[in-house]
Amino acid sequence: MAQKKGTKVKKAVKKILDKTTVDEKVIGHIDENKSLYNKILCYTKCYGGYLLAVGAGCSFGANIWVGLGLLVVAGAWGWWSTCGCKLCKGGNGSCCK
Repeated sequence: MAQKKGTKVKKAVKKILDKTTVDEKVIGHIDENKSLYNKILCYTKCYGGYLLAVGAGCSFGANIWVGLGLLVVAGAWGWWSTCGCKLCKGGNGSCCK
């Protein structure tokens, strides 16, 4: 029964999007400002781990397990985002060019 409900929602959303030009406007806006979106994604990739680490530090006082989880995610984020840019994979510096 849940599957039928999900397909009904998908069909309704598709019908609404077919009647509007919202998706074309969004794609057009992204195409116009591609360098801005690329810069936002780049800085999110480069500095997102720092934000997670700050969140981990702030949450240690409230719940040690949430803080520890955020700290592990921050470490994984840092490894994932910088390993390809550093010497461990033959990179030559920063990912944000």
